[in-house]
Amino acid sequence: MPTVRLDGTVRPLDPLTDSELVHAWVTRPRAEHWMPRDATLTDVERAYMAIAASSHREAYLGLCKGVPSFLMEWYDLRELSAGQGTCGDA
Repeated sequence: MPTVRLDGTVRPLDPLTDSELVHAWVTRPRAEHWMPRDATLTDVERAYMAIAASSHREAYLGLCKGVPSFLMEWYDLRELSAGQGTCGDA
């Protein structure tokens, strides 16, 4: 596996202010695992608001040199039911 160097920061995702960017990312064909391609902006906002309100799930936005570059989610798997784990299941 290649070494990855992150020259940037990771911050909590804000479901409202980051939703347009995240919507563009999670509705791409390669991201079908996270959200249906036909998800609306409201769908994305609701899914990430549910994650933000959760005590066992978190979402983060990674920035490389100040530019949003990736989305990262954390789950306490002990708290999730089988089949859960994606923001589309929030």
